[in-house]
Amino acid sequence: MQPFLKWAGGKRWLIPKIKNSIPPFKTYFEPFLGSATLFFALEPKSAILSDTNPELIGCYRVIKNHCESMIKILKRLKITKSNYYTIREKFNSGNDPIKKAAYFIYLNKTCWNGLYRVNNLGKFNVPIGTHLQREYKVFDVDHLRAASRLLKRAIIKRCDFEEATKDVKSKDLIYFDPPYITTHLKNGFIKYNSVLFHQSDELRLAKVAEKLAKRGVQVILSNAAHPLIKQQYNGCFYKTEILRPSLIAGDPTKRTKFLELLVTSFPPPIEPIGNSKSPDEAISKDRRYKPFYNPKCRF
Repeated sequence: MQPFLKWAGGKRWLIPKIKNSIPPFKTYFEPFLGSATLFFALEPKSAILSDTNPELIGCYRVIKNHCESMIKILKRLKITKSNYYTIREKFNSGNDPIKKAAYFIYLNKTCWNGLYRVNNLGKFNVPIGTHLQREYKVFDVDHLRAASRLLKRAIIKRCDFEEATKDVKSKDLIYFDPPYITTHLKNGFIKYNSVLFHQSDELRLAKVAEKLAKRGVQVILSNAAHPLIKQQYNGCFYKTEILRPSLIAGDPTKRTKFLELLVTSFPPPIEPIGNSKSPDEAISKDRRYKPFYNPKCRF
């Protein structure tokens, strides 16, 4: 199934390329939850989902345990500019978890580009989106109910990614999708993410990923294909570069293409990925599938 949230850096485009190459696994782990695209695509029987964002985790917990109550609140929320900013204020000042979850979904679907951003006081401050119309659909009742049923198979935790890996065992599957470092190191997301995910966290993540791979855990990681990131995964991993368009810019004409890095502890799809039949999107030969696996690494 599809996720119920929009999220910057979401991986809907990636799922068809890797889903069929994922080996059998026992429990699924996703420590950087976001929209949980891979979780919803795989629909695992057992999962542990986590993130450090308290509002995001609160929303998932409410959908899991109080979905119908949240739906009743969502049905009352209308899409107007004035209503958007009223709900944003209620979201920032409220304490009721069910109402906050409903407001979270509403804001996620009606804000600019589905972005989640807070100010120095921790208040959500993204403006209203420009694509909204009266018939715009913020949520689907059946979809939320299906998500609730699936989330009942999962344990949902608020914690750091390293803490989230303490219970991972051999033959489990873990997907790391951290806040991205950009290829030029001058993007606004670096400044925004510096509080959430520092370069030292990138190094810590690489060490955790290698430790898990050596224990026989099925590891998947995605990040920007920056040289600093690539060299951190020179051990027990396959690395594949994928050319894809950026969807973050509000103006579609200003959206550029960039290389994304897929890191796996198992062989990724043999077919070149990121390729396109159109010349302007064609990926160069040296960017096709390359397994940079270290054969000396022993599990």
